[in-house]
Amino acid sequence: MEWTNNAFFRTHKKHAGAFFACVFFLAANLSPSFCEDFFAGDKIDDSIQRELVIFHSLSNLNLDPHTSAYVFEAQILNGVYEGLFSYNPATLEPDNALAKDYRISRDKFRWTFTIREGAKSSSGKEINAQTVKESWLNLIANKGAYYSSLLDVIKGAREYRLGNGKREDVAIYANGQKLSVELTKPTSHFNKLLCHHAFSAVLDDSSASGAYMIESVTPFKVQLKKNPNYWNAESVHIPSIAIHLTNDGSAKAHAFNTGAADWIDGGDELKKILDRKAIQLSAEFGTEYLFFKNDSPIWKEADFRNAVLTAVPWKQLRDGNMFPAETLVCPVAGYKSPEGLDYTDAEEAKLMLEAAKQKRAMASEKIELLFAIPDTEYLSNRAELLRGALEEIGVELKTMKIPQQLYLTSIASTKADLFLYTWVGDYSDPLAFLELFRGNSSMNDSHWKDENFDKLLDEAAWTNESKERNALLAKAEDILLSSGEVIPISHPVTCAVIDLNLVGGWVSNAMDIHPFKNLYFKKVENSFKNVVMK
Repeated sequence: MEWTNNAFFRTHKKHAGAFFACVFFLAANLSPSFCEDFFAGDKIDDSIQRELVIFHSLSNLNLDPHTSAYVFEAQILNGVYEGLFSYNPATLEPDNALAKDYRISRDKFRWTFTIREGAKSSSGKEINAQTVKESWLNLIANKGAYYSSLLDVIKGAREYRLGNGKREDVAIYANGQKLSVELTKPTSHFNKLLCHHAFSAVLDDSSASGAYMIESVTPFKVQLKKNPNYWNAESVHIPSIAIHLTNDGSAKAHAFNTGAADWIDGGDELKKILDRKAIQLSAEFGTEYLFFKNDSPIWKEADFRNAVLTAVPWKQLRDGNMFPAETLVCPVAGYKSPEGLDYTDAEEAKLMLEAAKQKRAMASEKIELLFAIPDTEYLSNRAELLRGALEEIGVELKTMKIPQQLYLTSIASTKADLFLYTWVGDYSDPLAFLELFRGNSSMNDSHWKDENFDKLLDEAAWTNESKERNALLAKAEDILLSSGEVIPISHPVTCAVIDLNLVGGWVSNAMDIHPFKNLYFKKVENSFKNVVMK
């Protein structure tokens, strides 16, 4: 779905040796918390509701819903802004939000939504179909909007985004509470896309359209309070939310153990948490991988990239991860992944590299590969592992360290050849990963393009048969893997510390999204309070 900016930086989500040591230690003793019967029949007592206190790693938060791309930012923005649909916290399927209902035409090319009557922003402004239309058009026009190309399925949107069309030619129509869009091709997952905060109702005065509004923001704290004008305010029970930002893992653990924190997002200092049942672990719908940026005359060529991939010591590179990844797309029901990447042969890699050089009449000296990495011990160790392997075949790996909080935003302007991503899918579909490499996509930081790959994605959109669609998407992924463009490493694990006997409405899920509007405090007899840590 996005990146995550975290203390043990998965570059989109968490990864560090210490974290995985804790995960392996805990895995034998704990089970992830799942919700089979959401809310479990709880009777919510409004008299005990109070401020929810969250601790998160220090981060340069971007709270612009159109340009934000980190997972924890999404957690906040999903609370402050709302669109036509929101994520169901248990199933991650779309729940109606601002959309009271919707209809899909018989030919699947037109979607028509009915916006709820009386919906208002935190400033009291009416939210209607025109509000959503203008929000989407502003998103498409924003050059810094990472997810804008997902609206390319709307007629005229791609042309407008790329500067080749007009705003008025985008096929979004608004009349009172009715919003209608014409698509370029059937898009069965369109409502799943629209759960994302980028497609929320964003008003000109930046007032909140969601359950909460931003009261204040400092480098170390975000303060939210309940939006009294929210269309479903009577179902929002927690009056305010305080989000503290710190990299002090011991302070986080102490705050939780003494009752000063209700929820720690992340898994640093897990061994100091006294209530082991409060540690929530879950597999995540994401993949950590390296990718080549196709700006270099050498590394934009598939034969050079594949020589590197043949030299990669895959087992050592993936060592320490609970869920090693050999392909880009995280496992999805009904999707048969193509053959993965796991073959290492230094001698063959050296021959492949020499053949690529001879083809272009290049000298036989070493060639350089510049790897831009977040400035963390975990990534420095992985870079050293690759450096040693590539040295054997005649590739000199150099590293460029970038502060982790600046890493994502720096990729577009950084002149390097190799980068790290951890991508979490925004909806449960292989396309959530493959869209990252579609030509002219706003999410394509690699600049890799392949006509056959794009054609297969388009063909998949036209079929209504899921088995056939998945087969086409698998062929597309096979083209991507065969090009040597990506180096899959692992599927991440989410970790949070929260007492689910105390907090209701919080459910472990594969996207690590927990809508604030569903949370509430339970009445409990016993909890860990006023415990002094030594």
